[in-house]
Amino acid sequence: MSASATPSADPFDLLVANIQALRAKGGWSTRALAQQAHVSRSSVVDLEAGHAKLSLRIVDKLARALDVKTGSLLGKRPLARDEADGLIEEVLAQNLIAARKRLMLTQDALSQQSGVSRALIADIERQARNPSLQTLAKLAASLELSLEALLSK
Repeated sequence: MSASATPSADPFDLLVANIQALRAKGGWSTRALAQQAHVSRSSVVDLEAGHAKLSLRIVDKLARALDVKTGSLLGKRPLARDEADGLIEEVLAQNLIAARKRLMLTQDALSQQSGVSRALIADIERQARNPSLQTLAKLAASLELSLEALLSK
């Protein structure tokens, strides 16, 4: 496996820990974070309780509200967002295509390896779908990447 292969820490556990730590550091209640991110309070509460099946869009909204890079929320250390950060859908599409080509995989081959439909892979590459983190984790594993690497520039 490559240096960017899946780390031993669960990215979902890291996401929860990072959201909680950043929220506490900023002195934000779950309601305040939800309002700032334009998501429901129950999304934040469920996430922090480890019960949420989150879409990439919700994670991106939380990252923007907390002023950190989206992919870094799934890693060991959240990184500050900067003006050059593109839309998460563009970053994901570029990384997915590049990793698939690096491994010389067609969309069909990646679909067979990951268990994600070819149509969904094509939609993600065209930035036409808002995938769940669970779907992205399957793709990342098949591409020998961490979830953080798949979602980072």
